[in-house]
Amino acid sequence: MSLNEVRLTGIAHDVLDLRFTPAGIPVLEFRLRHASVQAEAGGSRRVELDLPTIAFGALAQRLAGQVPAGEMIAQGFLAPRSLRSTQVVLHAREIEFSA
Repeated sequence: MSLNEVRLTGIAHDVLDLRFTPAGIPVLEFRLRHASVQAEAGGSRRVELDLPTIAFGALAQRLAGQVPAGEMIAQGFLAPRSLRSTQVVLHAREIEFSA
């Protein structure tokens, strides 16, 4: 069984303009800034990261121009940016916004 599922809180920044693939699918790219404290080896560890994130289709259209400045929860999977890249990108399938 293979599992590739991510659920991460963060704040969107560096949001690019909505674009379309050659097939006409809407695409929105941004970076998700995450900060937390995680338990590890009996201690705690501060984690801060910026994760390139991409949304396609209806989700990309819904987010375009309306990404709030507050915290969100992004859920999706990890994949390389391209066939020849080792850079990891979060492919968001769902995004929830904090109230």
